[in-house]
Amino acid sequence: MHEVCEQHESKANGQPRKIAVRYGHMGILGEFEYSAGGCLCPGTKVLVETDRGLELGQVVCYTMLSGSGVGVDPKQIERYLETSGQEYLQHNAGKVLRVATAQDLREEEHIRADARAKKQYCQEAATALGLKMKIVCVEHLFGGERIIFYFAAEGRVDFRQMVRDLAREYQTRIELRQIGARDEARLLADYEICGRECCCRSVLKILRPVNMKMAKLQKATLDPSKVSGRCGRLRCCLSFEHRSYEELASQLPKVGASVETSQGRGRVRDRQILTQLVQVALDDNRLVAVPVEELSPAARPQEGRRSAEDPVEGEVAEPEMEKSDNMDETSDVGLPPGPSEEGRPANENSSQRKRRRRTRRKNKQ
Repeated sequence: MHEVCEQHESKANGQPRKIAVRYGHMGILGEFEYSAGGCLCPGTKVLVETDRGLELGQVVCYTMLSGSGVGVDPKQIERYLETSGQEYLQHNAGKVLRVATAQDLREEEHIRADARAKKQYCQEAATALGLKMKIVCVEHLFGGERIIFYFAAEGRVDFRQMVRDLAREYQTRIELRQIGARDEARLLADYEICGRECCCRSVLKILRPVNMKMAKLQKATLDPSKVSGRCGRLRCCLSFEHRSYEELASQLPKVGASVETSQGRGRVRDRQILTQLVQVALDDNRLVAVPVEELSPAARPQEGRRSAEDPVEGEVAEPEMEKSDNMDETSDVGLPPGPSEEGRPANENSSQRKRRRRTRRKNKQ
């Protein structure tokens, strides 16, 4: 990779590029501008300038230069963002100043070594002020312009006095940021029950909502303690395959539906979404497992088919009119006006016809 970078270094000089860099305790992924010479390999430590100040980051990828053949095609990045969500990458996050030197890395280690003392001091300050908050971690920016304290609390906390005390102690800008249980797991958790690193820490940057409906559809246990992650909330992996489960479930008849099989007619007792099997209770009280392909076409939901009553996409279905006591079975409401009969005007509307019928009934009585 380094040989490729040196080979195309002459083409890279003077041409600004967009580089994806991961930085910060939260693992923020941002798009940075890089105009220096040479191609940065993924994994390279760089010094970046963000809206928060100077920070150390790690190169993830960079866009391809025209004609160079080095980097990632911008179209591939756009397709990846469409899948992950546009909020996954922060556009125009700043610029890359230079590659991190050995002195920069030593300074970063020194800052991280002092984070534990800052965390303990902040927790003691919160306890002294009677604030019910738990300090999760401390992030001291590389340039020293800001110290960010992440804390967890059940409700809102008035920490203005503590900010003043911390600013007087460290002589720099102080920021306190309240986070939830899932963000706390992102900062502190390591490995999950599956044996892999927590998804919120390794791959997920946007924590999307997860509900019990997903666990129920996937036939997972409904015991919250068994489907919860390190954060105590439902595991994020339940949402990974939810769309696939929904598509497979839509191809199966509903429980209780009447179906026709090669062994006779019966009703659906249970469904296996992944294997696409349907358990059918036949009329002779036998239970059989039938693949969905062997069910009669009338019993299987078919995509693209609709009944004459279903509205076409883009059309608005007409509301079904309820019968009224003063409306005849053969009412012509909604029909186009016909020729005049029995003195009825051709342009008579529905309200006028109703009044005329009521008058006629009263006259007969």
